Amino acid sequence: MKKWLFVLVACLMTLAACGNNADKKAEDTEKSSTVDYKLDNGKTIKIPSEPKRIVLMGASYTGNLLDLGVKPVGVDEYAFQSEILAPKLKGVEKLGAGDVEKVATLKPDLIISFDTDKNNSKYAKIAPTIPVAYAKHNYLQIHEELGKIVGKEKEAKVFVDKWKEETAKDGKEIKAKLGDDLTYTIYQFFQKEIYAYGDNWGRGSEIIYQAFGLKMQEDVVKDVKPTGWKKISAEEISKYAGDVVLYSSDAGKDANSVVKSNVWKNMDAVKNNRVVQYDAEDFWFNDPISLEHQRKVLKEELLKLK
Repeated sequence: MKKWLFVLVACLMTLAACGNNADKKAEDTEKSSTVDYKLDNGKTIKIPSEPKRIVLMGASYTGNLLDLGVKPVGVDEYAFQSEILAPKLKGVEKLGAGDVEKVATLKPDLIISFDTDKNNSKYAKIAPTIPVAYAKHNYLQIHEELGKIVGKEKEAKVFVDKWKEETAKDGKEIKAKLGDDLTYTIYQFFQKEIYAYGDNWGRGSEIIYQAFGLKMQEDVVKDVKPTGWKKISAEEISKYAGDVVLYSSDAGKDANSVVKSNVWKNMDAVKNNRVVQYDAEDFWFNDPISLEHQRKVLKEELLKLK
């Protein structure tokens, strides 16, 4: 009887040990599959070391992930308006602002949004959520940061290094043709509003000012660059106009009547035929895929000027 009791106790102890080992192994596996990530607000959260099902509510970063070989399962609908990115988003769920329930059905293991998104607390209940402060990162820094998030740091750095080298050559070529003293201004026209842009807010601004190294008009430097963009009146457009003006408008059309006004026609850039127009939707974003397209367009158009 004692022998059988001893055997029973031994078996129970063995099972308990196995259970403890299994629990420890599961715990170790969970730890190794997540990493600590420091958010822009200073808080640290745990995110997957290799996220597989990313929902991207920050549409601006769509091309960044695609360039790194990572296809999100869902993306904010804003990204689908780009003719450059839309063809690469086949099979990706289109999400509207506030589609919290729809996001949940996609079973994401990571959500990337903007820190201004009012639904971030709801997203965080679904999956680890990274709310990016857009203005805190320049366009190359955010690409490397996203590379870090998805485990593609080396690939991100390769793009950044190559981009800097090639666009520096482009800038020299443009300056050799037009001179290096000209100033440049970027506008976007909406049906009833006009905006001027600084050097890190899409619309080709990163390429013109940072990559090509072209000069920003002095009033833009003073009034627009600090905040990234500025809404201006039709009367102010000449105040901010540089020697060269680049602009886009709704659906590629001159939706705003300002281009027919005397203020516009009397600007030196217009009189000297130093105006470049391009499609707004293709110039909204500053990801690697969009940038390569924009770079070619801008270089080609600028080299046509005299």
